Order: sequence, then C-alpha cells, then structure tokens
Amino acid sequence: MWLDDPGMIGIFAGSAAEARAMSSAAGTAARRFRTVAELVDEGRGIECLVFSSRGRSLATRLDLLREIERKLPWVPVILVADREIAIAPVLSRVKVADLVWFEDVGRQLAPRIEAARGGSALLQLAEKIRRSAAPPALRAGLVHSLVQARNTPVRNVKELGAAVDRSPVTLFQQFGARASGRTTFSRFLGALAIMRAQQLRALGISWKQVGEQMGLARGTLARRSKRWPGCTLSELDRTAPDQLLAAFASEHVVPLLDEGPE
Repeated sequence: MWLDDPGMIGIFAGSAAEARAMSSAAGTAARRFRTVAELVDEGRGIECLVFSSRGRSLATRLDLLREIERKLPWVPVILVADREIAIAPVLSRVKVADLVWFEDVGRQLAPRIEAARGGSALLQLAEKIRRSAAPPALRAGLVHSLVQARNTPVRNVKELGAAVDRSPVTLFQQFGARASGRTTFSRFLGALAIMRAQQLRALGISWKQVGEQMGLARGTLARRSKRWPGCTLSELDRTAPDQLLAAFASEHVVPLLDEGPE
C-alpha cells in the first residue's frame, strides 16, 4: 500500500444505531463522522469510509455522498444499503469502491474494507479520473500519468501525449479548461514526481540516488520541491506521505473532478 501507516476507518451513518453496527462489523478502529466538514478536516487520516443509509433515506443523502467523493477523492467509499431499494439509479449518480447489503455486513464488511484499503492510493485517484466527466483525451492522459507515477513519473506533457497517442496541445488545452486556473499540467506532473521521489527516499537512499533513479538532478528535485509543496528536501523528508497525498489530491485532482471553481 502506498500509505505505510494504517489510518482510521471512517463511518458516515444515518443513525447512531447504524454507526454502532458498522463500527462493530469493521473489525478495526473506526470513528463516526456526523458532517462532511468534520470528515474533510480529518480526511488525510482516513483509509476507507463506510457510508450507510437505510431504506429510501439513501436517495435524500446522495448529495452528501457526492460531496464526499468530490472533496476526498483518494478515500475509497464502501456503500452499505438495503437490498430492497433500487440500487441502479443510486450507482448511476455516485461512484463507490464497493457495495455491501445490510444483511451481509457482519460477514462481508471487514474483508471489503481490507480490500479497499489495500489498493494503491494513486490507482484510486486514477479510477476517480476515469469515471469523471473530463474529456476522453484528458482522462486517458491523467490516468496514465497517475498509474505511471508509481514507477517512473511522466516528465512533461509532450512525453505524456506520446505515451497515450494524444496531441500534447489538446491535453494542455483540455487540462487548462478543466482546472479553470486552480492548477496547471506542469504543477500536476511535478507534484507526482515529488511524491515518487519521497517514496524512493523513504527506502533509505540518498537524494542524489533518488534523482539518478528518476533521471533528475538533485538540484532539479530541490527546485521542484520548492515549487510544490513549497519546502526544502529536508522538510520534505519530514512530511508524512499521507499529508503529501492529501495535498496533491486537494490541490491538483479535485479541480479536475469539479465542473468549475466553487
């Protein structure tokens, strides 16, 4: 898993009784959240969110689920609902990592949570992009860059265009239109490189060796770190990986999932 330290399991339930049932079935430390604002405040420490709602009340809570998906795109969500409801219309409006029926919670919730939290955070973000309303060419480029960043990050838009057989100009223009000035393609790709550099550094190798493995000089890494997240390499050493991931998702992914600035 990309995040080495285990985080908490979040519970967003329609009632206290639901929350107790979800917490009991989770099989690990869980915390109930009552508002989206409270959830977002703790978002970077959450590895998986269980969102439960009984009966027809789910239809009235879909806007909450969509807001959570938009504001915490790196957190996989498991939806717990009643088998009797018409689930297809629900799933056409929201995208969840998994679905568990209330009657199966005791048997299925814990293993489904483990499966969700075991997925790569960058792959989870890639799936959010894949399911977004961004233009197809841009979706292809963004998904490739997120997947590739787990090994050797794409260096620039020209290299990305060649990799996905799309025009770099088209990718650049579509990214700009989608982000509406809140981030740039260069910053997006640069941030992915910094996250990979931090991951390699955590293996115990020097920054010089990190640069050599990524095909970048140490000075280049230092300049990119100054640009984002705005710190020296020494400070980057002391930054928690989940904090860096949350900042990347908030600053560089959320704008691409939104239709426009709020």
